[in-house]
Amino acid sequence: MNNNFTPLTCDDDVILFEKDTFKISRLKELLATDMNNKLYQKTHNGQYSVINSFSKASIGQESIKVSEIQFHFIKSCQILRIGGKGWQKGKLKIQVSKSIINDNLDKVYLEFCPDEPDEPESPLDDIRKMISDTAISNTLKNIPC
Repeated sequence: MNNNFTPLTCDDDVILFEKDTFKISRLKELLATDMNNKLYQKTHNGQYSVINSFSKASIGQESIKVSEIQFHFIKSCQILRIGGKGWQKGKLKIQVSKSIINDNLDKVYLEFCPDEPDEPESPLDDIRKMISDTAISNTLKNIPC
């Protein structure tokens, strides 16, 4: 597998995990909702949500205010692209960015890396085909009937 991840920008492409399929737009929505639900759960003492625990990082006597949290995941999947040639196996890179300052600034980025890269057509393919066709034609002419 190569590591050439490309952004998934078509919201109508379809992702297939082992048993579930999602349009890109729906997958982004579900990921953002799930991460929000988990981050806003109350801690065991019930006073703070999990996201409050990440609002600052304390290092000794220093305190660093955190404005954004990012989560990164990579998962095997298949993709069916609009206008594509069928299902393509590969890896899905998921990045979820959660703003601590602004609750409305959640971002979900999806990128895909195929297990087998698409083979670009070579300008020499036409020449190779002509040579092959000519060789076959010449061979057939030399076969006695």
